[in-house]
Amino acid sequence: MTKKINKSIIYKAVAIAVMIFLMLIPLMFVQNMIEDRDKYRQEAISKIINSWGPNAAIAAPILNIPYLYEEQTLMNDGVVKSILKTGYAKYAPDNLNAEVKTTSQIRYIGIFKVPVFTAEVTIKGDFGDITDMEPRSRLQDAFVSFEINSLKGISVPNFIWNEEIKTFEPNKYGNTLKYQNIDDYSYYGNYYRTVLSALSSKVELKDNNTFELKFTVKGSGNIGFYPIAKNNKISISSDWQNPNFSGAFLPETKEINENGFSAFWDINYLASNVASRLDKVTNIYESIFTASFIIPVDNYKNATRAVKYGILFIVLTFVFCFAFEVANKKPIHPIQYLLVGFAMVIFYTLLVSISEFIDFSFAYLIAAAATILLISVYTKIGIVKDISKKQIAVVVLSFTFLYGFLYILLQLQDMALLYGSIGLFAALAVIMYMTKNITWYEEIDTDKRF
Repeated sequence: MTKKINKSIIYKAVAIAVMIFLMLIPLMFVQNMIEDRDKYRQEAISKIINSWGPNAAIAAPILNIPYLYEEQTLMNDGVVKSILKTGYAKYAPDNLNAEVKTTSQIRYIGIFKVPVFTAEVTIKGDFGDITDMEPRSRLQDAFVSFEINSLKGISVPNFIWNEEIKTFEPNKYGNTLKYQNIDDYSYYGNYYRTVLSALSSKVELKDNNTFELKFTVKGSGNIGFYPIAKNNKISISSDWQNPNFSGAFLPETKEINENGFSAFWDINYLASNVASRLDKVTNIYESIFTASFIIPVDNYKNATRAVKYGILFIVLTFVFCFAFEVANKKPIHPIQYLLVGFAMVIFYTLLVSISEFIDFSFAYLIAAAATILLISVYTKIGIVKDISKKQIAVVVLSFTFLYGFLYILLQLQDMALLYGSIGLFAALAVIMYMTKNITWYEEIDTDKRF
């Protein structure tokens, strides 16, 4: 007696492998569909932002003192001449106290929603005695500039300098916090290339100078501050219940409840690494911190993660079907394999489309239940018509476990790899057990005469 490889099993295994690779095509189309929907959502968000207002990035009022200096310039005739130019010494406040109260609302474009806010900002502070005054300073031309990344949606500021009401105008001197060799500061895809807009007001100087600034500004996404003063105390409160704090500094204290959130920052110039003389600074943009107004569940992100597990789950399903087929000697046609695979692919399109209207968890439950029901009924009426109630219960429980396991992986972040590895190990153990009685070789009687 000799043994010969059971070719029928090998041919079926190869056919299943080919079908698994074929299933990569519809999964790729689903992935592209999710990306297109997410891109369409981003376009809708951009329309709302352009209409309402962008992220708000605020810096403290800055004291600007012009001064004259000489610069040696080589003329066309080869003669070096001294040219008198005007520079601007820029000083940050000694102390800054800012209080921000925001009210939020949801704006819609089609089915897409974006949180926006209106912030009431009060900034108080003082400039102490200027000790490093430049020679030939023109104190009579001193002015205060106020820096914010966009003037869109801002109210006319109420500005008080040394207990006198002053008026801000668009800054004719340009962006007073714009330096050379500045890298873009990036936070979740939002870029602060510089503090883009500025207002200015001429002021009279004393030994100690105090200020108070009040205004409202409309924005979306997040509100951030550059802590450029020597001592910065900044508080932000809102009725938004799902904030995210990020950037260079997290709040010293925070409270989040069903009524909203409140947070407080206390930052000194040593921690922020920002010098008091701002025109000598090369980069202040790494010091920004933000409070973000976010939608807590991103259905497209979760759906994208789910699709990444798609081919793995199709492999497991096909292997289980193959083991069931061989162990129970109930053949399953390749077309039936493909139909089950397509049902698993359609699960992702159902998930994305339903989650655009309801919570992702409920959308997942509906899509998974519909897919499990479809596959189970098809197994009973189309694949194995004489399947027992016990066997069909095993099919239902297997797919329920599969989609339940996927949902758990989607909810995990740091532990997803560990739980995924354990799940794969357990699945392999089950497959090994199911295939333990498969006849991989056919016995051939070599003494048989023909």
